[in-house]
Amino acid sequence: MRFVVRVLAGAGAVGVVAAVLLLPGRARPVASVTRPPNVEPVVLAEAEESIRSYATRIEIRPDGPIRVTETIAYDFGTQSRHGIIRRIPTVFSYDRTHDRIYPIEDVAVTVDGSAARMERSADVGYEIFKIGDPDRTITGSHTYVIAYTVRGVLNHFPTHEELYWNAVGHEWDAPIADARVTVTGPASIERVECFAGPDGSRLGCASLANDAATATFHQPALRPRSGLSIVVALPVGSVSGTGPILVERRDLATAFRVTPATVGGAAALALAGIAGALLVAWRVGRDRRYLGQLPGLTPGPGESAVEERKPLFGAPPVSVEFGPPESIRPGQVGTLLDERANVLDVTATIVDLAVRRHLHIRELPRTRTPDWELTRLTDGDPSFRWYETTLFTALFRGRDTVRLSRLRNTFAADLAQVQRQLYNDMVAQGWYRQSPERTRLVARLVAVGVLVGAVLLTVLLALFTGAALLGVGLVLGAVALLVVAGRFPARTGKGSAALARVQGFRLYIATAEAEQLKFLERENVFSEFLPYAIVFGLTGRWARVFASLGDAPAEGLYWYGGPSVFSMSHFGRSIGAFTTTTAGIIATTASASGTPGSSGLSGFSGGGFSGGGAGGGGGGSW
Repeated sequence: MRFVVRVLAGAGAVGVVAAVLLLPGRARPVASVTRPPNVEPVVLAEAEESIRSYATRIEIRPDGPIRVTETIAYDFGTQSRHGIIRRIPTVFSYDRTHDRIYPIEDVAVTVDGSAARMERSADVGYEIFKIGDPDRTITGSHTYVIAYTVRGVLNHFPTHEELYWNAVGHEWDAPIADARVTVTGPASIERVECFAGPDGSRLGCASLANDAATATFHQPALRPRSGLSIVVALPVGSVSGTGPILVERRDLATAFRVTPATVGGAAALALAGIAGALLVAWRVGRDRRYLGQLPGLTPGPGESAVEERKPLFGAPPVSVEFGPPESIRPGQVGTLLDERANVLDVTATIVDLAVRRHLHIRELPRTRTPDWELTRLTDGDPSFRWYETTLFTALFRGRDTVRLSRLRNTFAADLAQVQRQLYNDMVAQGWYRQSPERTRLVARLVAVGVLVGAVLLTVLLALFTGAALLGVGLVLGAVALLVVAGRFPARTGKGSAALARVQGFRLYIATAEAEQLKFLERENVFSEFLPYAIVFGLTGRWARVFASLGDAPAEGLYWYGGPSVFSMSHFGRSIGAFTTTTAGIIATTASASGTPGSSGLSGFSGGGFSGGGAGGGGGGSW
């Protein structure tokens, strides 16, 4: 709607300039004009409430403000009400970045000639006058006089000074039987115009006249949501202090203003933030290695143990390891590889405990869902790692046999403890200076703090400046820091040496062929290496390699049984299902199931319409 208003008002301004160029001299004042009726009969008896008369007097002061006095004869009929509410708009859109404001001052109110109680408030571009006594109700007809002063109303044009005012606003819910406006100025009024009807109507009012410094306008009837707008022209220079009072609009468009400076600054800050995040990750998150040592080797007695950061490129290739590194368990391998104690690492540890003859795994006859039975064979072992003791105890707490399905919704707390102990084991082994989990947590907390600070700064920039795009650049930098925070754990020289050996063993599991294995003790090699294949994600391949060597009888796998004799190919599918199912079950928790006048354009020359000026608004009873 405001866009349409601006277009129409712009056409009016062009018309004014054209008229000035074509006319030989100043237009002579119009004494009186009576137009064809623009009157829709208003039957007051049909309305519960009505306005019998609405008389507005406007005094244009030489220094620019106007004094408005509205005399409203409001008939409540038989309805019991406290009084009326007058809403006056004081903020209008002016251009893409500014609003035009109309400050209201010196408000005075009477009811039936006596001082009245009034509550004044503001609401989204409106001044609101709530007139009446909340402890008293009234009926029938009462006369309200509302007087106020408005600044910043008049517009300056090369040919005249102009008042464009919505004398009767378009937001009254009651019909108005008679509306009159009288305007007095500090000099002779040169030209007048008026518009009546619904918002946007370009129909003139019933009559208008001007005599020297006074102009009058009349509209005998207005329906609800119809209004009366007037336009008055005064000689250039007859009024000082004309022109709009503008304030910068505080909205998203102005807060995030797109200019070469804001876009360039935001891009520069974003790039600087991203580069800073990568630099921190480069400095803090890079693994160390022993200076002068081949991958996988640690300094011997008396040798230098100086560490340096590993290069990102140019590191020598790892050597193949034909067996798991000494004393490194599958759970440790999985955590060392990706710096995370995953559920799969815990599942591989269960299989490893079975291979080491501390428990037995038996596949149960298939029903609706696959299930397995775990049977304890020993009371544990002093050589258990800390996390292995916790896991073994949690599996068989007060029992010798447990079905895997019985661990659902009950094992999550034990799993979390095992994972914490795996992280602590990384530090105990000397592979990390502190727990990778703690390092990531601290890095993410710092990154979140930086992100919150960047967001708050962006909000402040949006509230008080038009340069909030600069804050967006900082936010992007903070997001980059949050993204790379997971890369902050760094292995020590000892940890890098262990990692090189683990990677060499993974290379063997990933590339070994049946011909290389046929002379080995098939059952021992397959079982011993299988938990490592699980953490490497190579379970299926390892089973397929051994399946190609021929069928293995059920009794050949001492640690795993089934409902009947089964082949190695069947076992490959079965152990794959076991690892997947176990990982899902032990991680499951119990909860998891579950206007133109306002823009400064002219109201003359075809650019005006009803509701196009400043002021207006409306009201009703309460």
